[in-house]
Amino acid sequence: LPRRPLLLFHRTPKVDESIRPRGEYGTFTTLVTRAMQARDLFLIIGPPGTGKTSFGLVNLLREELLCPSANVLLLSYTNRAVDEICSKLVEMQAVDPQFSFVRIGSELSCAAPYRPFLLSMRAREVEGGNGVRSLISRTRVFCGTTASLQSHISLLQIKHFSLAIVDESSQILEHHLIGLLSAQREGTSAIDRFVFIGDHKQLPAVVQQPPEESRVDNPLLNAIHLTDCRLSLFERLLAQFRTDRGYDERFVYMLTRQGRMHTDIADFPNHAFYQHMLRPVPLPHQLQPSVGVQSSNGLLRMLTSHRIVFVASPPVRVSPSAKTNDVEARMIAATVYHIYLLHRDDFVAEGTVGVIVPYRNQISTVRHAIDRYGTDVLHHITIDTVERYQGSQRDYIIYGFTVHHRYQLNFLANNIFEEDGSPIDRKLNVAMTRARLHLILMGNPSLLSEIPVFDRLISYLRGKDSYLEMDAEQYCKGSF
Repeated sequence: LPRRPLLLFHRTPKVDESIRPRGEYGTFTTLVTRAMQARDLFLIIGPPGTGKTSFGLVNLLREELLCPSANVLLLSYTNRAVDEICSKLVEMQAVDPQFSFVRIGSELSCAAPYRPFLLSMRAREVEGGNGVRSLISRTRVFCGTTASLQSHISLLQIKHFSLAIVDESSQILEHHLIGLLSAQREGTSAIDRFVFIGDHKQLPAVVQQPPEESRVDNPLLNAIHLTDCRLSLFERLLAQFRTDRGYDERFVYMLTRQGRMHTDIADFPNHAFYQHMLRPVPLPHQLQPSVGVQSSNGLLRMLTSHRIVFVASPPVRVSPSAKTNDVEARMIAATVYHIYLLHRDDFVAEGTVGVIVPYRNQISTVRHAIDRYGTDVLHHITIDTVERYQGSQRDYIIYGFTVHHRYQLNFLANNIFEEDGSPIDRKLNVAMTRARLHLILMGNPSLLSEIPVFDRLISYLRGKDSYLEMDAEQYCKGSF
């Protein structure tokens, strides 16, 4: 990469500390300033609920477009994340036409509200190739997935970009970015600067190869922190910018104000995974006290008096599949139904409650158990794996561990790594931090406690008087 030797760490990335932002960004001014001063690349660590898109990406875009000649690429790994970026751009465009944008991609992979912004749709508004070229020339903001841009790489031959902001960077492998990083236009880099936004403590890239096949043993590559092909470029750059006092602030900034989770829910992920660095914004819902309802039904009392609770499910004696747990599914269904009873008047299928389980077989089992209650709206709630829940949130999250064999623990714990001597469970982190107001964890405690992180969580909740253990039928009926 002759134009970007910094990626191999042949030189220190350039920084110009004389640069100051043109705009005002309140508490985000330091972030914007440092990102502007970094002339090659900059990393933003965005823990759950810290507004990495709503505030990090949006403020950097605002500042960049204050320069009349600037053009910006906004990229992400998934189409769902690009849809979220588009939603912010639509809001901004309604106030200021300079935020007019074009989306790269196909109609099939784009949410309906944003299809009019697709390049293929916008091209119908102009005449011929010259019209399309003029459209591209006058549009300052383009967005899409990294894959869709790679398939439209000719855009970088037509247009020069001063900045590319890559969201979900911790899920993107290096070879998915290499074409963008090395793209040339008229003998110079097609993209001047990169800002990568991600969180290495949430879910990583999905890789099929086992660790032994992905390990890199070459000393020269290890010296530039290329030790495992399963790791993202984001993680490799973080390793390079790590110092004895944390990360080099010239190249790395961590967002620490989270506005999603109630403080009771955020407490365990904060001290277990983020070294007590996360603080509430705070928003009203984050400090709202729990007020238990007066009811003879124990489930209703539990849901209104606890922000976070672990419900012990009994051992499974007989099961048609290792990837299903019928007893736990019935307990989850009863919990969902009682949440519906509490919120009958304001229940929203895509916002009130969501269920996370590790196996697709269990998704179906839980769905059938919920359908037995005969409440149509409950059929449309999202029941999915933690991998597909990343980036989402619900007022109530129910996380059913499902497992009933020791060997299944390896699957639950396959995304644990160590940082500063502490285990970081990326799956557990993502699952817990999807919840805004209430989090219900459900699983076999004797089995789960064989994993140190789970044992620590269960012990933590016992100490908070947030641990329940009883007969499954009693639980489902609320007879406790």
